[in-house]
Amino acid sequence: MDIGQKLSLTSADETAVQAVVSEFANTWNRHDMKRMHELNTENVEWINITGNHWRGNATVYKGHDTIHRTICSKTQMSIESTVIRSIAPGVVVAVATMKFGPVTAPTGEQIPELKTRGSFTLVKTDDTWIIAHFHNTSVDPIAEQHDPVTWDDTGFLPGKPPT
Repeated sequence: MDIGQKLSLTSADETAVQAVVSEFANTWNRHDMKRMHELNTENVEWINITGNHWRGNATVYKGHDTIHRTICSKTQMSIESTVIRSIAPGVVVAVATMKFGPVTAPTGEQIPELKTRGSFTLVKTDDTWIIAHFHNTSVDPIAEQHDPVTWDDTGFLPGKPPT
């Protein structure tokens, strides 16, 4: 049985989930950490672009508040696309392709633009969708050329022989 065939979102739920992802971007761009963290569950888990694993909304707030006062104080972001799917009753995953920039890396290096994919896991509580987990990964522009990936018989990307 394909669980995806049994699960579907109403158009209202899909619109509501899209609104949460959009509000994440809006609050980021306003650097409004208080409002951003109202989108999270209290026990949210957040894996940021550098791989830090922040547990609990207070910790996530503190991390975002710090970077928005320092390295991301002028950083804006946009959402290029979002794909949403239900994975269980009252649970969805929304994968958003996002662009951040400019960004000042902790090393001081200026990065004009950074493309990422963020996976939001949202749960529906009291008819409201809220973020329970988030994971952000930078997009490698070379690897993205093979997205979706097609594998050859060796298990490597086509044209990439084992070394």
